[in-house]
Amino acid sequence: MKKTAQLVAIIAITVMTASTFTACKSEGCTDPNADNYDDKAEKDSGTCTYPTITVFSNNTSGDIKGGGGTAYKTWTFTNNNRTLGWDMSIDASSGSFQLVVKDADGTTVIDQTLTVGSGAQDADGTSTPGTVGTWTATATLTNFNGTGDYSFQ
Repeated sequence: MKKTAQLVAIIAITVMTASTFTACKSEGCTDPNADNYDDKAEKDSGTCTYPTITVFSNNTSGDIKGGGGTAYKTWTFTNNNRTLGWDMSIDASSGSFQLVVKDADGTTVIDQTLTVGSGAQDADGTSTPGTVGTWTATATLTNFNGTGDYSFQ
């Protein structure tokens, strides 16, 4: 009887110890692409937030905003000209903003990156000539903490 009581006590202590260690996992955002990534978190809390890339209704302009994360967005628009005027700018403390545009044949006509601490924080120009039709744009934010915008003319 005494051994049974000792065995029950050992099992109870083992179960309580195991549940204590399981409950101590720190929670937070475990996605390294999120704005609020927590490298010390062992369990995802479902609270991750991500950079936003807004494309306005005309598909030729928009805003970007991030808190240190990484994201990309791709969209299409119609271009009835062989070239495209463009501009982009950032006001950020870290990261980069890349804008890539491909013509109707899939040929890259714009590939520009603004990186905090490396060169200008704005750029503009005219694309290389491309094929008229449906063009594709991709905006990529990498470890981006700040705001910005872009437009096509």
